[in-house]
Amino acid sequence: MTTQSLSGKVALVQGGSRGIGAAIVQRLAAEGAAVAFTYVSSTAKAQALQDSITQAGGKALAILADSADAAGTALNQGYF
Repeated sequence: MTTQSLSGKVALVQGGSRGIGAAIVQRLAAEGAAVAFTYVSSTAKAQALQDSITQAGGKALAILADSADAAGTALNQGYF
């Protein structure tokens, strides 16, 4: 059961494309938050998670970023 208690809020989850991170992303989105999440290597899983949330009416953004490697973040690759 969702309450939309996070409606109007934004969340950022590091490592959100698989496992526990993906479950957190899904829960936050189900509660109404717009969720951005990072991933390192699982582009297909990240895209599938983003798509499942947006198709259900939520807001999600998958961001390629390795927080352990400053050179590997989207910010350093010219995306922003």
